[in-house]
Amino acid sequence: MVGNHYQQGERNYSPQRFVFGVKSTYNVYRLTMKVLILLLTFILITSACGQKPAVVIHSSTGDHRVIVEIASRPDQIALGLMYRRSLAEDKGMLFLFEQEEPLSFWMKNTLIPLDMIFISRDLVIVDITTMQPCRTAPCPSYTSKVPAQYVLEVNAGYCRRRNIKIGDRVSLKKVR
Repeated sequence: MVGNHYQQGERNYSPQRFVFGVKSTYNVYRLTMKVLILLLTFILITSACGQKPAVVIHSSTGDHRVIVEIASRPDQIALGLMYRRSLAEDKGMLFLFEQEEPLSFWMKNTLIPLDMIFISRDLVIVDITTMQPCRTAPCPSYTSKVPAQYVLEVNAGYCRRRNIKIGDRVSLKKVR
């Protein structure tokens, strides 16, 4: 490496244009980091103001608001909604990941059936599945059919009852 440029053969590549020799990879990384920073800023502001974060799903039947708990740290992601005996109809958990990739979930020690809504970095629903509780190992896991960066967990049947489909968009709001 020489100065602020990556050297490959006899050509120099500016880090503003190329990462690992691929321009699009760097642009995807920048977009992902911008969305992640916006989400984390949103979470910090809403919690500091006594407001709760909410995900709004924009479907063909209208807008559906889900007040969410955020799981962004590894320990929060691992625990998820385990050991919960119930979940209010308008509540859920939003899992935040650093990058878009196929995501796998299982229902070990989860007592309630859940819909898992997989969301891309562009805030578009890319996959939906309904998972049943699993109290004993081995528990089946489900991997998203396409890469996702966020997962919203809600009560099983939530998507069916509201006609929420792959391709619907989501946005973030704050509520009191």
